[in-house]
Amino acid sequence: MNVAEVVGRCLVAHGVDHVFGVVGSGNFHVTNALLAAGARFVAAAHEGGAASMADGYARVSGRLPALSVHQGPGVTNALTGIVEAAKSRTPMVVLAPEATSARSNFFIDLAGIAASIGAGFRRVAPDRAAADVAEACRSALSGAGQTVVLALPLDVQLLPAAEAVHLAFVGDPAAAPVPELGPLLDALANARRPVFIAGRGAIREASVGRAQLTALAERCGALFVVSAAAKGLFVGDPWYLDVSGGFATPFAAELIIDADLIVA
Repeated sequence: MNVAEVVGRCLVAHGVDHVFGVVGSGNFHVTNALLAAGARFVAAAHEGGAASMADGYARVSGRLPALSVHQGPGVTNALTGIVEAAKSRTPMVVLAPEATSARSNFFIDLAGIAASIGAGFRRVAPDRAAADVAEACRSALSGAGQTVVLALPLDVQLLPAAEAVHLAFVGDPAAAPVPELGPLLDALANARRPVFIAGRGAIREASVGRAQLTALAERCGALFVVSAAAKGLFVGDPWYLDVSGGFATPFAAELIIDADLIVA
């Protein structure tokens, strides 16, 4: 099994069921490997559109997508969408073929680009391809989420993979560390005017997030506001004040200012 096949199989095993992109020679093999493993490919007319489609899919579905583009101009064409995803901490894996010779017209500094926009970065190597994919997916899904650029050097994609393929899913919530909730519970118990601000984290599993936050708010008498990204999440709830921040109504802003505890 070559490196491109390992990458495709491992991405699907780690929860990638949709891949968005524009196919060129650099991402041809890995995209085919994704499809062979069961992912659905959604073609776009332009890489910028593909990046935004992947970002939107992740936000609405709560699942981990991949973006597959050509080396060099394929990556740069997609940058606006990738930057938006990275700044928003959207869980997404960018499959970025890499021309490794600095004399190539398709060479760009992928690691530098990722660092400059706040994205994660990992380069696939033939002796650890499965581990590299697993780590990229784990980084994308952990914490608040992250867009990860997974570099696929052109000169390694068709090399034999030198390790066994481990297909354990890394996105299992049971494997995530349980945060210490004691201080939060104490603060809620002592608060008289708490306000909850919900954002992207709440809408990744919107129905679950709404139900859990509503139940908690009812027990501690909290008001609801949201970031612009989560607008509408609590529509119909009598304690919903709509958007916080610069787009807040004067009434909502007044109530937020008067809170003695804000939970974001």
